[in-house]
Order: sequence, then structure tokens, then C-alpha cells
Amino acid sequence: MKNNMTVNNDINFNPVRFRHHLHRYPELSLQEHKTASEITDQLLTFGFEPKTNIGGYGILVEIKSGNPGPITLLRADFDALPITEKSQHDHVSRNHGCMHACGHDGHVASLLAVANQLSQTPPQSGTVFLLFQPAEEIGVGAKKMLQDPRLKGIQPDAVYAYHNLPGYPLGTVVVKDGVFACASTGVMITLIGKTSHAAKPENGHSPAPAVARLMDYLHHMPEAFKEAFSLVTLVHVNVGNKGFGTSPGRAEVMATIRSSDNYILNYMKRNLLDFAQKQADCYQLEMQIEWIEPFNATMNNPETTKNVITAAQSLNYDVVIPTEPMRWSEDMGEFLQQWPGTLFCIGSGTDHPELHNPDYDFPDALIEQSSRLFLQLIAQSHN
Repeated sequence: MKNNMTVNNDINFNPVRFRHHLHRYPELSLQEHKTASEITDQLLTFGFEPKTNIGGYGILVEIKSGNPGPITLLRADFDALPITEKSQHDHVSRNHGCMHACGHDGHVASLLAVANQLSQTPPQSGTVFLLFQPAEEIGVGAKKMLQDPRLKGIQPDAVYAYHNLPGYPLGTVVVKDGVFACASTGVMITLIGKTSHAAKPENGHSPAPAVARLMDYLHHMPEAFKEAFSLVTLVHVNVGNKGFGTSPGRAEVMATIRSSDNYILNYMKRNLLDFAQKQADCYQLEMQIEWIEPFNATMNNPETTKNVITAAQSLNYDVVIPTEPMRWSEDMGEFLQQWPGTLFCIGSGTDHPELHNPDYDFPDALIEQSSRLFLQLIAQSHN
């Protein structure tokens, strides 16, 4: 494999057409059986023997050179989101209320283009793994795959994945070492009291005062953790029922907590738990707390990050090194707790619709650009 190589797609495989097909038929996290089957069938046509149903619907391909050398793993995610698409293109989602609003269809097409190339021009040394991961959006896919015995014996020297990123020029590589994406968790606090007639609220135990205090606490909580980026977003509050004759007896408060530091996120969780319990005790309420969709911070390795920058520059891609981590979270963080590697972003366009927007669509031009970057990373280490 030579520097600045162009992806040489087999005449029977069109990655853009494949992406459009995935986009038409998206599947939610933990339900991606048809998507996994489509990916597996395509890998079989390349001559590979993929391992399937790893930690759910995960897929793994091993490409050996036959010679000693490093082990590199490339990862792509393939689940969709519970969002109703509002677009006019001809590959709009046919599964109402579900769409590829984060570009995972494009990530898959990019890695399949790499698989196609490697089936024709294998690495000259070492081993390359291609990993297709389900359930990234809910933060469980990587963890479930890592728990599968078939991944236990794999120890890559470098792991790479990318995410498309609206707001940056098309094809610009955005990467930094250290914390690249935040840790986060959803939290749902349920307060259970006792209803009463609205004319005599003193005969019940209303959670409303505790909810008011919780909302204020959540709003100001990041102020106590200024040593790292932190953010709390209140996403849902429900108190009582719609009716003027009854004082409420139940409430739910939901929020998302983020931090660039895993330790601080855990500290924020403990503080919130203590505060919520005190409010419940004060107002004679039962309190239940549930942590939902937890993500660890994504920590990029310095050496593999240098590899990404070198590969991008050799392809004449513009490189941006941000000073702050991305606010969103990424399941890639689980892999990077186990293996050295780097998550990087590639710009989707300065005016491109944002991730998770109902009019978002992955830009097809990124399939070629990202595939070339993956292949360049392999060329740098395996030739």
C-alpha cells in the first residue's frame, strides 16, 4: 500500500449506494439485526469470514498479512435514532420515527470501503481488525462487545474510529490527544409522596417543593466543578396529574450530566444523590434514582493521535486541534479504556445540519475521504 492511495472499489460494491440503503432502513439500538445482516453479507462478498453476534449484533473481521507486525483495529457504529426524518432526498427513512440522524450509516459505508480495498490489497505486515459496533447511541454497545469472550484475546496496538462533525469544513480532520469527548450520564429522579384534595394540601405529601429545589440545584451544580468542563441539562419534569382538584403525589425529574473528567462526573453523581435524598427526607417522600445511558470520557492516546495527524497531513487534509473536548459523548471511550487509540472527527460542512437534527444526512463525499485516511493509517504502520 502506498501513500495517498485512492480507494479502488470493486465494481460490485458502491459504498454510496450501500449507505443510502442503510439510511432507508434504519434500526434503533439493540434492534439492528437487519443492518448487521446487510453488513455481514457484504463482508462475505469480499471474501472475509466475519464473526457475528458479538455482544449483541457486533461484527468483527480479522485480516492477517501472514507476516509479523502491529495489530490495528478500525471501528464503525451502525445504530440509528428515534427521530422522525424531515428531508426530501430519495433515500429518506422508510421506518417512521427512526432515522440515521448521526451518520452511522456513513461510518459503516466508510469501513466497508476499507474492507473492500483490503480484500484486494491486504496489509503487508501484522493484522488489521475491522469492528462494526451496535448500540453506540445508548452507551452499551462497546461494553457488551468487550465482554464477549471472542474479543478477550485481542490486544490491538492502535484503535481508530471517526465521527462526522457538522460545523467544520468538509473533510477537515478535528483531533486532539487527551480528553476528546465528555463523560456523561442521564439521571431520572422519582419522588413519591401522597395525593390529597387540592383544598387541603396539608393532608398529603406533595413532591412539588422538592422538585423546585432539585431544579435549582441542577441549574447551579456545574458552578461547583470549575476545574473541568461540566454541564447539567434539565430535560424533563413531570409533577402530579392534569387536574385542579388534586395535590400531586408523584414527580419525575430527568437531566443529563456531563464532564470532561470521569472522576468529577462521579463526584457530581454522588452529590446529586445526597441532595435528592435530603429533599425526599425533608418532605416525607420516597426517592428513587436511576442512572441511564452512561458514557465514560473518550481519552485519546498521544502516539495514535500523532499518527492520525501525520496521515491526514500526508493526504493534504486540513487539521484542526481543538482546545476543548467535544461536549457530546461517544461509546468509543469504552474501547479506549482498554486499548490505546484515537477517536477523531471529520468535518461534514460548515453549514451542514447538526447531528440529531431531523434534516441531517451524512455527506457522501466523506466516505471516500475517511476511507483514504483509514487506509493511510494502515499504510503507515503495516508497510
